[in-house]
Amino acid sequence: MTQTLTTEQRISVAREYVKQVFIGHDAERARDFFTADVAWHGDTLGTVNGLDTIVPILAGFIDALTDIHAEVQDVIASDDLVALRQVVTARHTGTLLGIPATNGPVHWDAVDIYRVNDDGKISEQWAFEDLAAVLSQVGGVKLPWAWS
Repeated sequence: MTQTLTTEQRISVAREYVKQVFIGHDAERARDFFTADVAWHGDTLGTVNGLDTIVPILAGFIDALTDIHAEVQDVIASDDLVALRQVVTARHTGTLLGIPATNGPVHWDAVDIYRVNDDGKISEQWAFEDLAAVLSQVGGVKLPWAWS
């Protein structure tokens, strides 16, 4: 019989996932946090299903960045959902979304929502990363308000 997790326990799972996978720079650790049939909604990147599909996507993102730091600004939780609003900083040291390393700093805002089941596993994630900010900082796009 599975015991129902408290809201605080679900928040801890989400925080630990960010710490181990992103700050810890270890996409493979996502396997410890996700269910096998996890659904990952990547905003403009689309929705992908299954652990073996998601881990390489995470690795592609994480491997292109070093010195990742995510500062949690807000936490909102209800039932089995946990939302973390974060400010993320890193250094662009590898190919990111087809853009070669610049070795420059990047920072962006992120809101990630996690569905944490009673086994303490993430069965669904919605990742809202400010990719326009990231891409503008690594030279992938020039934002209209940044034109001279």
